[in-house]
Amino acid sequence: MTREDVVQRIVNAATRQLRPDGTSYYSLAYRDELGLVQETGCSLKEIQIVALEHDLIPEVYIRNQKSLSSRDQVRLLQTHVGIIGLGGLGGTVTEILARIGIGSLTLVDGDVFEDSNLNRQLLSRVDNLGKPKADAAAERVRAINPAVETCVHRQFLSAENAQAILKDVNIGVDCLDSIASRFILEQACRTRQIPMVSAAIGGTSGQATAVYPEDQGLSRIYGDPGTASPKGVEMMLGTLPFAAISMAAVECAEIVTIALGKPAPLRNRLFITDLTDHTAELIDF
Repeated sequence: MTREDVVQRIVNAATRQLRPDGTSYYSLAYRDELGLVQETGCSLKEIQIVALEHDLIPEVYIRNQKSLSSRDQVRLLQTHVGIIGLGGLGGTVTEILARIGIGSLTLVDGDVFEDSNLNRQLLSRVDNLGKPKADAAAERVRAINPAVETCVHRQFLSAENAQAILKDVNIGVDCLDSIASRFILEQACRTRQIPMVSAAIGGTSGQATAVYPEDQGLSRIYGDPGTASPKGVEMMLGTLPFAAISMAAVECAEIVTIALGKPAPLRNRLFITDLTDHTAELIDF
């Protein structure tokens, strides 16, 4: 089947709908997308990209508009994000990026769920205790948005495997609870010449920043990698669910901005917030 045939079939399947503001658009329902996959042999992501290139909007993304254009949505679908750590931060980052339509997610965690994860980790449930977090993340993505492709690594990030894990990734995301591992991820992203978005939480507070390969990066926050504390303040303060979810949202906002080719607001800056009194500060390095 030629590309022109695929386009024509997508056009024929689209229906005119109205947005909440009353403006009209041509919509592609999920059930029709599945039918087009069977008819054309294209993947679900390919169908969505072709539709968006012709301003036919997969209904799953309609509430992304008009904050995001059809061209923006295509860019997100063509972006590959590596989420390193799938706990409180990483599970929520996975959820948000799947829903907004980041097209490829590399999901990395060597841990399994345990009881103490239930207070904050979106992917954890009592019925999957003992299950690998990476497997649960991939299943969640498929349940939310099957157009998003996943690559699963049931292992912890290390200096030895980081380059292989980040293969084809455009943006690395630090959702780790170890400062030493954050430095490993930063170096791996620097080697691959890709940006990294980093966040950390402790108790009711959190922080986030964006690091590009040429930036000084995490050493501005934690000091020299050789002398930095191996663990963050979460070891003493605990990790509350609203702090994890809010900082994951901050990370995702930065990821989407970078994916769209816009300047990263948190580059060479540190965003700090404490949800006890709803204060926030932006420190310019």
